[in-house]
Amino acid sequence: MDPQTLLCKTTRGQNEIARRELLQSRVMRNVLLLVDGKRDVRDLQQMMQALCAPPDALEQLLDLGLITALPATAPPAADEPVPADESSAVPPELDIDTRVAPEAADDAADFASLYQQLNALVAAHLGMVKAYGLQLKIEQCQSTDDLLALLPDIKSALVARHGQTQAIALLRQLGG
Repeated sequence: MDPQTLLCKTTRGQNEIARRELLQSRVMRNVLLLVDGKRDVRDLQQMMQALCAPPDALEQLLDLGLITALPATAPPAADEPVPADESSAVPPELDIDTRVAPEAADDAADFASLYQQLNALVAAHLGMVKAYGLQLKIEQCQSTDDLLALLPDIKSALVARHGQTQAIALLRQLGG
């Protein structure tokens, strides 16, 4: 497998995270959690070594249909750093939840979009340990409302790492 190949969970993989029906091994479940569409095979293999995962864990997940390779494309905008521009400072009392919430909270397309955006945001802008914990929470969400309920935790982590202004700027990119 090409080390630069990006991998993402399939619908079956997302269902496995939520229902825990197929994978019995905690290590294999953790490898599945690491696959987020942002990390390439090389990064995943390095992280797998830290988990003491079998060297063929990604192949096993591919064979089970839990993950798939993404087509080669340009990186998403969430990877681009947001400059900390103090002239665009937003008051701390800004209610991020209302700025992001889609009108149709249970619409499957909105859920899928917000799910991907939150995973990408967390992976790109938080440290590995914090991102892993939040990605686990994101994986357990079953509705758009569940995802929106995580926004205060995500905002708090972003503020701690990047400051209030940049955290709000990153959150404003959601749904954009």
